[in-house]
Amino acid sequence: MATAIFAIIVVALSIGGMAIGLILQNKPLQPSCGGIYLDKGDSCSVCGKIKD
Repeated sequence: MATAIFAIIVVALSIGGMAIGLILQNKPLQPSCGGIYLDKGDSCSVCGKIKD
C-alpha cells in the first residue's frame, strides 16, 4: 500500500512541476507538427513546415 501511495505522490509532483514550468514560461501549449491534421501541401501553423 505504501508503494502505491508513493507512486501517486511522485506522479502528482511530476504533473505539478510540468504545470508550474508552463505557467512560468508564459507560453501556450504547442501541438506536434503535421501528423494526420495536415493535408498534402498544407503548412504547419507552429513551425511553418510544408507537408510533402
